[in-house]
Amino acid sequence: MANLRGHLAETGAAVGIPAAGKEDAIRRLVGLLGNDAAIADADALVEAVLEREFLSPTGVGEGCALPHAHSNAVAELRIAVATLATGVDFGGPDGKPARLVVLMVGPESSAGLHLKLLAKLARLLHDPSFRAKALAAPDGKALANLFLSRDT
Repeated sequence: MANLRGHLAETGAAVGIPAAGKEDAIRRLVGLLGNDAAIADADALVEAVLEREFLSPTGVGEGCALPHAHSNAVAELRIAVATLATGVDFGGPDGKPARLVVLMVGPESSAGLHLKLLAKLARLLHDPSFRAKALAAPDGKALANLFLSRDT
């Protein structure tokens, strides 16, 4: 099974970040990837995720969203996760704004791994107990470690 370890760093997670809307939330999540050597162009990553979001919203329901995209602006698959200070509309099927958002970006060559990790993340986000723990995480390190603890 695909593992999150190696793709999600403790520094790639944050809690309670403010976001004025979907684009702002995506920009802030890409920002969590910081100075990662795999990121060649953060602005191009934001644009790729927004283009993908335009094609089909990535809200998965229950206050969660999984924005993602393929882009040559990243050399290796990377994941960032955050809880938002207030919910943002990611077009979830239940109409609930997202407060727990997981961003995944990777090069075209990572398509197989990308799909496996999307499925894994979607399963986690649909688990009510996991969602509650994620939303209650006191800091980014605890949030990242919660996700990483599910690598089995």
